[in-house]
Amino acid sequence: NNTVRFKPPSFLFCGTAVSLGELQPGQLMLNLNITEQREVEQDSLNASLEFVVQGRDRSEIQNELNTTMKKVLALLDAEEELSYQTSQYQVYIVETAKPNRTDITNPVWRARQGVSLNGKNTVTLLETTGQLQSLGLTLSSLYYDLSSARYEEVSAELLQAALAKLQSRSESVAQALGKAYAELVEVSMDGSPNFGGFRERGAVFAMEADSSMSSPVADPGETTVSVSVSARAVISP
Repeated sequence: NNTVRFKPPSFLFCGTAVSLGELQPGQLMLNLNITEQREVEQDSLNASLEFVVQGRDRSEIQNELNTTMKKVLALLDAEEELSYQTSQYQVYIVETAKPNRTDITNPVWRARQGVSLNGKNTVTLLETTGQLQSLGLTLSSLYYDLSSARYEEVSAELLQAALAKLQSRSESVAQALGKAYAELVEVSMDGSPNFGGFRERGAVFAMEADSSMSSPVADPGETTVSVSVSARAVISP
């Protein structure tokens, strides 16, 4: 039986493309590719909320918005496990289909600003979201996704599995051809989480603000993490 081993090639490879003209007598070039994928439970919860107020007194509605958002940021600053960012601050005239004289001389103004939350502690984020709803904010979106850290962890595992399979394939080809050595060269990887292919497993509920506001609920789905690896293998006698 032939024993197929990996060894340094008989030519120097410094990361440039290997041409057929560089092969030594008896060597063969083999093109290989493989895709590894895994369904991974989403581990990061995201929420977006917005506070909107309108009226004819432009200063008054801005003051109400400012006061509310200060309470929002004070609440979020106390939660170390959550990250957040505010959205654009907007003040504008509300357009009406048939404006009357009052609308023209004293228009209705609207002020709005939002905030987005992110975190892995689901309980904390959902409770905090409920508290923000109690302050008068409206929940516009609540969803899970896969965190960058978890994606990197899974993709690294998939890469190792893909390389091992490519090595095994090149060994099998070398053995079938009666060659002694096989080596992977020109390895490239293309990996990305398939966000369009997630499977939703839970429900999300948003509620109107009132004094007895309960927290919204959410359940994670799964994201398909896929890693594709291409390589050229040099088969040597």
